[in-house]
Amino acid sequence: MISLVFAAALLAGAADPASQAATATPAAAAQSSTPTKAAKAGKDDLVCKREAVLGSRMKERVCMTQAAWDQRKIDARDDVEKSQSVKPLTF
Repeated sequence: MISLVFAAALLAGAADPASQAATATPAAAAQSSTPTKAAKAGKDDLVCKREAVLGSRMKERVCMTQAAWDQRKIDARDDVEKSQSVKPLTF
């Protein structure tokens, strides 16, 4: 019975997204338009993130400049594209 009420509430909320946008408070709209922590940081500012460690449940804290994070992201994307574009040898 509770699941039916919950499903009905979800459907009612999803049915009219225009009314949800109109009822949003100005504070919520201002909060959603603020840039993220990484976007606020300049290229020389230190940004710390928690990353998963292979073979462990614990995460470690990694701190680099925003420029280093951006370069790391570009390098990772290039590595994936390179590994996907290599064709196997056929004999």
